[in-house]
Amino acid sequence: MFRFNSTVFFLLILLSGFANAQKVGLVLSGGGARGFAHIGVIKALEENGIPIDYVTGTSAGALVGGLYVSGDSPEQMENIVKSDDFKDWATGNLSEDLNYYFKEKKWDASWVTVRLSYDSTLHMFLNGSIINSAQVDFSLMANHSAASASAGYDFNDLFVPFRCVAADIKHKHQVVFNCGDLGQAIRSSIAYPLYLSPMTADNQLLYDGGIYNNFPSDVMLTDFNPDIMIGVSVSQGQDVPYEENMFSQLRNMIVQSQHVVLPGAEDILIQPNVSDIGVFDFKNIEALIDSGYKAAMEKMDQIKSAITRRVSAIEINERRLEFIRKCPPLIIDSIIVTGVSASEAQYILTILNPLKQPLQLRQLKFRYFRLMADENIRYAFPKLVYDPSKKMYDLEIYVKPESNLRVDVGGNFSSRPISEGFIGFRYNILGRQSLGIKGNVYFGKLYNSGQARLRLDIPGAVDFYIEPNATVNRMDYYKSSNAFTEDVRPAYLLKTDKSVGVDFGVPARNKGIVAIGVALFSSKDKYYQTRSFTRNDEADETRLEGLTSFLSFERNTLNRRMYATKGSYMLIKTRYVNGTELTIPGTLNTDTFNLKSPKEWWQVKLVYDNYFARSGSFRFGFYAETNFSNQPFSQNFTATTLQAPGFFPTQESKTLFLSNFHAHNYFGTGIKTIYSLRSNIDFRLEGYVFQPFQEIIDNGYGKAKYADALSSRYYIASLSGVYHSPVGPFAITLNYYDRKSNSFTLLFHFGYILFNNSALD
Repeated sequence: MFRFNSTVFFLLILLSGFANAQKVGLVLSGGGARGFAHIGVIKALEENGIPIDYVTGTSAGALVGGLYVSGDSPEQMENIVKSDDFKDWATGNLSEDLNYYFKEKKWDASWVTVRLSYDSTLHMFLNGSIINSAQVDFSLMANHSAASASAGYDFNDLFVPFRCVAADIKHKHQVVFNCGDLGQAIRSSIAYPLYLSPMTADNQLLYDGGIYNNFPSDVMLTDFNPDIMIGVSVSQGQDVPYEENMFSQLRNMIVQSQHVVLPGAEDILIQPNVSDIGVFDFKNIEALIDSGYKAAMEKMDQIKSAITRRVSAIEINERRLEFIRKCPPLIIDSIIVTGVSASEAQYILTILNPLKQPLQLRQLKFRYFRLMADENIRYAFPKLVYDPSKKMYDLEIYVKPESNLRVDVGGNFSSRPISEGFIGFRYNILGRQSLGIKGNVYFGKLYNSGQARLRLDIPGAVDFYIEPNATVNRMDYYKSSNAFTEDVRPAYLLKTDKSVGVDFGVPARNKGIVAIGVALFSSKDKYYQTRSFTRNDEADETRLEGLTSFLSFERNTLNRRMYATKGSYMLIKTRYVNGTELTIPGTLNTDTFNLKSPKEWWQVKLVYDNYFARSGSFRFGFYAETNFSNQPFSQNFTATTLQAPGFFPTQESKTLFLSNFHAHNYFGTGIKTIYSLRSNIDFRLEGYVFQPFQEIIDNGYGKAKYADALSSRYYIASLSGVYHSPVGPFAITLNYYDRKSNSFTLLFHFGYILFNNSALD
């Protein structure tokens, strides 16, 4: 009898202990990059056996909390947020492996893009965010879809029950997510206005939850009512708005001032010291995590006094592994496209799954970013929905097509008369194939050009494009000269070329293109062979007309159109030219008869540009270029030089006619040293040597001949300071050109010194 009563008494005590076991809720505030301090807090709690039974989070708190409730350990969370991939999507940069150069917009002198849509009227659209959300959206899907499926899309059945908060700006209230797709819920909660585009869910336009509730302790109390709360606040009141910091101003305008309050007398508030770190400063992640860990450890005695229940590391890991084992592997079966017409959906399906077979996530990832590189696609949001009957996922992807008409505006302002304006356009027609009607116009003293292209993209197991094109270029080296910086104005030189052709291209993995093309072309060079001429004199003229074709391989991962600091570029191009040359003598030429002759040659050009090494704030680059050709001489030395390929590795050299840097066969190379004062301010020192295998020289009678092999070489150098603004570079450059009448030049410019390709480039 005594034993029975003792057993009953022991069981009653045990059951009473379980019934009264403390339930602990963890509240994680918003705060941008500062929210990574939450990881350090969670790490400290787990190391000390403090249970976490519920989690609520807003914005960055939702992001970190979402990782935890999906089964990631503090160490795994730390590795994720410190990875290069995470830094890329947090800052909107697309990693090299995901760039699809085949679909990238050709580099031009544009500063800004205006998107217009035409129905019965024209409507203008501006970008709603600074960073590209493609990597954010895909990463959230990849990290949280399996956990959502494992929980049956009920946030109570995640590794730890979870809630996160977003803001419905139309109805001006908070939205609390307790079920559905976890990645979509987190994406809604972190949609910081202007920085990251909003989410649309259940016909609601959702933004960052911090707008209405940056510290969701009320949600914790209402939904979970734990015995005790641990709150982590990284906001620490309103940030002081700074005149030069747009985001500090925006945050003060939209994020409601909220006094951080925990409802219970024994609840514990942890406030990591992160006030000196910016909301979007993603360079100090390790320091942020450490600050959270330190702040939690300083409160650990208080936490342990208030919370007597403990969970061992073994118990937590077993629960975590049990949850992860239930997560179905990410294998995609069907793809459902919404937001577009049936024909547009077919185009998208062909890109995403051309073989119509189940996809692993890594296979989908590369196809997804190929879709996002398409100029006809403005936005896409992917979501994986698990189908238990198939034991696979369906990909539901909402796609927003690009506006019908896009207009680009840009150009270059310079201290020399080489300034130019630029206007470009593209009209999109999306169906089973992608059709882009494109054109641009450059106008200025030095350079005038017009180009029209019609590109048809046909997706499949191997994507390819067909692109008919027409281009007219005109370079006036005489009008663009500057008497204030040169001893004498150059001889009259006016180059014009026209071409009409068609190109075909296929991708070479993600970063390259193999292209082939054929074109009819004509070029006209007008020049004097002397510097002594008057307005009444007529210039000599050399015309070349015929057929040209090319085969090229191009690979590009450079991070900028001009003044790049990382990545590489490679070009291997062979060209065949067959035409007829006509020389028409001017009034100062002793020849009086037109001369006509056939011309035929092959050319092979190789270019390699690589920013390969970094030491602290210094980065080093290497440039090499070579050209081999059996191009014949023209009727005179000046015409021969004008038609010969040239070596122009610096920005200003592309705007000058440097006769001693032209040759049929040459090798050029150089070294670049770059010091980055800040991420958008660089100082560059570049030096190049140009080695013609046989220099083209005047034979003394106005005709061209080759000098002795390797008998001369020439040098180019530049020292630049560059500020990379959001619309283009500001640069001041001191340039040196070997054996020029005035070897040094000083150039200041804002914008892009870029041109359309000429007929024989």
